Parts: sequence; C-alpha cells; structure tokens
Amino acid sequence: MSDLLQYILSQQDQFRRARIPSLFSDFTVQRHTNPDGYYANVNIWEEVLCRAARDGLVVGRDGTVHRLSLEAGPYLLQKLESSEWGRPLAINAVIDEAISRRQMLSYHAFLASPHSIYSRSWTELPWRFVAWGLEQMGLRQTVSSTDTRQSRELVLIPNVEKVAGRILTHLEKYSSQVDRTFTTAMFGREAAAALRIDGDLADKDLTVLLKYLARDRQVLVTDGKVVRVTRSTEVVSPISKEDRAIASLKSLIEDIGRQVRALEAQIANSREKSQQAVETKNRPSALAALRSKKSAESVLAQRMDTLFQLEQVLGSIQQASDQVAMVRVMKDSAGVLRGLNAKVGSAHDVENALESLKEEMGMVEDIGSVISEAGQEINVADENEIDEELDALLRQKEKAEEEEAVESTKQRLADLQTEDNTEANRAKKPTLSTDENPTIPSATSGLTFSREDSASETTPLDGEKASTPDSSRASHNRRESDHAILES
Repeated sequence: MSDLLQYILSQQDQFRRARIPSLFSDFTVQRHTNPDGYYANVNIWEEVLCRAARDGLVVGRDGTVHRLSLEAGPYLLQKLESSEWGRPLAINAVIDEAISRRQMLSYHAFLASPHSIYSRSWTELPWRFVAWGLEQMGLRQTVSSTDTRQSRELVLIPNVEKVAGRILTHLEKYSSQVDRTFTTAMFGREAAAALRIDGDLADKDLTVLLKYLARDRQVLVTDGKVVRVTRSTEVVSPISKEDRAIASLKSLIEDIGRQVRALEAQIANSREKSQQAVETKNRPSALAALRSKKSAESVLAQRMDTLFQLEQVLGSIQQASDQVAMVRVMKDSAGVLRGLNAKVGSAHDVENALESLKEEMGMVEDIGSVISEAGQEINVADENEIDEELDALLRQKEKAEEEEAVESTKQRLADLQTEDNTEANRAKKPTLSTDENPTIPSATSGLTFSREDSASETTPLDGEKASTPDSSRASHNRRESDHAILES
C-alpha cells in the first residue's frame, strides 16, 4: 500500500469503511440515476486528493513532492490501487468533473493562458448549457472512467489559492524595495519558509505559484529570474536593472553567508581533531588539523570582510531607495498642495472671503436680536397668563382644603354626640337597692355580697366604661370648640 493510499484511507470522515466500496466502484452510472450520490463521491475524491497534495503525499515519478500539481493517469492509479478494493474505477470521471468546475486545470494551458483564471468569456456559459443538453440527449459523451491510458498534468487551483494566501501574509513584513526583491530561487525558499516545509518547492509548483501571483493576483512582477513583490499603492512596472542588481547582490550575500557558516563549522571540526590528536599524542595529526584550522580562519576573515562590504553596499542601496520613495512622496505632496492652493486663490481673495463672511455673520446676529426681542414680548404675555392660572389653582386648592376641614369637623361632632348619648344611657340603668336582702346567692360560685361591700365598691358592667366628671367636662369643651370652628 502506497503512502498516498494509506493517507487517503486514514481520512475517516470521508472514507468510512462502509463507503469505501462505493468510492472505488465505477459510480459514473449514478450520474443520471442517483446524481446526489454521484456528486458526493466526486467531491470526496476531489477534496482528499487536494488535501493529500498540500500535505506532501503526492510524489512524482522523479521522487519530487508536488503540492500544487497532480499527474493523473496510470501512475496515479497505481498509487491508489488497493489489494482489497482494487483501483478506483471512476477516478477519471472525478478529474473531468473537477476540470469542468475549474478546480483543476491543465498545467500547460494554465501557464500559456494570458488571461486570468477568474475571467469568463461571454461564449463560455452558453456553450456549457449546450454541452449539457447534448449529454442529456446522448449526442455527446464524456471521457470514460475506464480510460486510464491518458496521462494529464493538472494544476490544483484550491491548493494554489491557499498557498498563495499564506505566502502573501508572510511577505507583508517586507516594506522596502530591497526587501521585496528576490531571485527566483530565493523566492522559492521564502515560500517554503512561509509554508513551514523542509526543503524547497518543486520547480513546477514554483512556476505555477509565480504565474498565479503575477497574472491572477497581480501582486508581483517577474522575468523568470528576478521577482519583485509590489504594493497595492505602487504602479506596476517591469523588472528593471536596479531590481536585477539588488537581486544579484542579495543572492551573493546569501552565498557568502553559507560559505561563512561552512568555514566556521570546518574550523570547529579542525579544533576538535587537533585536541583529540593531542590527547592521543599524535603529533602529525595535530599539526595537520591546526594547519587546516589556520587556513580556514584566513579564508573566513576574507569572506567576512567581503560580506561586510556587500552588506554596506546593500544598506546604501536600501537607504537610497527609501530616499527615492521619500522624494517621490514629497513631489506628489507638493503637486497636491499646488492644486489645493490654486483652488483657494490668492491672499486677496481670501481676505475678501473673510470680509464677506464677517458681514454675513453680522447680519445673522442682527436678525437673531430682532427675533429675540419679539420672543421676549411673547414670553411676557405668556408669563402673565401663567401667573393667573397659578393663582386660580391656589384658590381652588384652598377652597378644597376648607371644605375638607368642615367635613372633618362635622364628623367629629357626630362622633361626640354619639358618645354623649352612650353616657346618658349608661346613667339611666338601675342600681342595686340597700333595702333588699343583705346577701344574694350566686348561681355559679355560691359566694354572697354584703351591703357593706356594695356600698364601699361599685364595679361597672362588662364592656362599659365608667363615666367621670372630668371626662364629661372634656367632651363638653370639645363640642364647644367644634361649634366655634363651624361658625367661623
């Protein structure tokens, strides 16, 4: 089982074991009988092939990993063959459907086309409807899924779009023209760093990526050897001599940097060998290691001097490039100010405008004063009406309070009259005579009351209140007070 097939079968979401026989069968017969099942299988194969390529599982005949392209044909079928389910018989139908939806495009057609892959010709849509009608009537046949002899190199458009987005995000950190200019090989290494992959991109993938970014996204220009990433505010121009010089200088600095690192590793290795030779008392080996170390240190010093000079030159170029951009911005700003000043006019025109403005503002103040005076007269009239209305409300409130006090007094008089009647009735009740039997037997307790007890202590009836002269006098005074209030 190949690594590609093992990766595909590990995608449990799409390649469930119960579904695998259907995915490996010739499901093209379902195109008209069960279109939902047919397109579901097509989408699963298309998605899993693109994902496998992005993850580095698609390997060409030469052993190169292809992330943006795919070779469809006998070689792909061989990689997808399973000892249990055989070969996927409908893989060519999957490729045809992806091409019809422009999810996969021919490699050579993609590179040769001068137009963007997102542009559509006005004749394309009607022809698609005509082709569909011919297929429905049986007058046009699509490529058979069993035709596995045809080998096609395809560009995986979803992978190209995702990889391009990640690379552009990685390149946003470069602001100056020097930083945004590369050789093709350097750009490939930048792309690999953005994708976090070991090694470089395949040559075909790099060619596809550069074509897409230059033609379809219009974010860089290239002549095949030099690449310059453009900004959205920058006028796109072809690769210039300055760009080539900058790219060559950066490439040379990178090469010398690699030489410096190699010399440093050689010096460290020679030092370690000399120490080991000294420990084993091998004088000739120690001398040879020291001579090699000395020679490498001499070359390293020369390379370091050269690298320092080249970095100074590159720094000067970057400074000059920034100054050019600054001068260009200043010139553009001067032109903008010139145009704005022309719209403003001379100083005399400005003075006239200010005088006219002062006159108009004075007129506005005069009109406002007149309106304010009229408003004050209206406000005075309104205040008089408001005062009269407030007085009427106050009088109405006082009258209501007086009526409420009268009603309250009447109620108190009625209560007092009721209380007097109650006291009078209590005074008229009969009392126990002293001429009767001196002792009165009790029906409940058997106790007797003597004449002395009744004479010395008088107990009021239950639920009644004893009347005293002071309470009668107080009630009389309250009645007189309430009558006086009513009369007033």
